Amino acid sequence: MRILEERLARRGDAGFSIIEALIAAAILLVIALGLLPLFTRSISDNVSGNDASQATNGSRTEVEELLQMPFNNTRLEIPAGAMEQTSKDFWTAGDAGKIGDDKEGWTSNAASRGTVLWNRTTEVRQYSISDLDDGNLDHPQPGGTEPTFIQIKELTVIIENPKKDIFGNGQGITLKVVKPF
Repeated sequence: MRILEERLARRGDAGFSIIEALIAAAILLVIALGLLPLFTRSISDNVSGNDASQATNGSRTEVEELLQMPFNNTRLEIPAGAMEQTSKDFWTAGDAGKIGDDKEGWTSNAASRGTVLWNRTTEVRQYSISDLDDGNLDHPQPGGTEPTFIQIKELTVIIENPKKDIFGNGQGITLKVVKPF
């Protein structure tokens, strides 16, 4: 009798039954399915963060280049009769299979250069120092104005992501600086 009791006691301690294993697997599946949206959201947030970093760096680079130029450089000149000078550039991806593809980078003509990842618009306006009397730059001087009357240039760089969807997803940035004479 004692031997039979020992065998019955050992049989119950032998491990999990199939039912217990299926229940444990179902619980783990429910937990894993609950965590899956967190991973997809994390990937989406990382892509958005990368977009914001690229836009910021693209804007800052353009602003730094413009600030280093002489005040009367042709890139900072306003055409005669116009109130501002605007230029548009595109960052193209080039061939994704090539490292250092010569079609990758900023260009004013994106035709046949690959996917456009960023649009950059650079605006230049010029002002007289007397426009600051009210604290605002709100009366730009037209191109062709005598250079002695132009003491300030306002530089605006706008980077936009053409991947922007109807919900406003996709990053962009606007930087404005003032270049004194």
